[in-house]
Amino acid sequence: MLSWTLPIRRTLAALAATALAVLTVVVFDAAPAEAVRPPGIPSTATAQSELNQLTVAAESHGSTYDRDLFPHWKSVTGSGGCTARQYVLKRDGQNVVTSDGCQPTSGNWQSDFDNTWTTTVSNATIDHVVALSEAWASGAWAWTTAERQAFANDINSPQLWIATTSANSSKSDYDPAEWMPVNTTGLRCDYVKAWTHVKYLYDLTVDSAEKSAIQAHLTSYCGSSGGGPTGCTGSKTTAAAVPEGTPLNSTIALSCIGTASSTSSVSVNITHPYSGDIAIALIAPDGTSRTLKSAGGSGANIVATYSVNLSTEARSGTWTLRVTDTYSGGSSGTLNSWSLSI
Repeated sequence: MLSWTLPIRRTLAALAATALAVLTVVVFDAAPAEAVRPPGIPSTATAQSELNQLTVAAESHGSTYDRDLFPHWKSVTGSGGCTARQYVLKRDGQNVVTSDGCQPTSGNWQSDFDNTWTTTVSNATIDHVVALSEAWASGAWAWTTAERQAFANDINSPQLWIATTSANSSKSDYDPAEWMPVNTTGLRCDYVKAWTHVKYLYDLTVDSAEKSAIQAHLTSYCGSSGGGPTGCTGSKTTAAAVPEGTPLNSTIALSCIGTASSTSSVSVNITHPYSGDIAIALIAPDGTSRTLKSAGGSGANIVATYSVNLSTEARSGTWTLRVTDTYSGGSSGTLNSWSLSI
């Protein structure tokens, strides 16, 4: 068994104090403005570094696992008697109403795993991203009961997620080599980063298939080797006239795995005697519009590269560059080419 003086499991010794500090400043009556994910999901680069440091070992002691060895849904220190489950339902839900005993009686919760919303309290379960049985077989069999209780009720790391009953059941105790969320839009990257971070925080091992799958998912859904998404580019080199008053929509279809980068770029080459007449927008496959250039400015022609945060967008689909000549008065232009790298 690893010495308790090692970093618990790099942070476990500090969790109780951290929980108290966090809980004393949380305003329990303030529901989040939108669906939220658990705290502490690391950057891709950090997750990659943590994955590289995990010990690879076969799982063991599985036959001796007992869920009761992980006392869970215990009162969280400083919360006025609320359990970890009640706390997470309040923290990550919308318009949550609770009884005097902290138990939510109504609200709205998003199950990120299957991108489903529910207003039924009993259908809003709390999933341990690294299942208790998975933790047991990865090293928790050697922990004390107090250590296992801290792990099972950890509200400060990305360990506890809201999930519908069906999503929770589907996930079961599978690792990323055996199961991934069906929701691919911006979630799978965060999911494997959360899984990796929890294993790292608690000094849990990974088996070889698990580590290989995590690396593949980090590369596919977060970008290669801890960087941004790579290898997803497209261009349109067929020139098109830019009419006055009517937007020109030029499209590029991409087929790429994962989500786009926060530092995506769009390069544009437009011939026009008055560049200030031109407004440019990028339309994502889901219809979201982002302004690259508003009307205004001086000089002729536009040869520019615009940086744009597309981290909430799936890369695959048809992307549209919308070019609008906002002035009607006799000057015409041409979209010579454009390209994007996401």
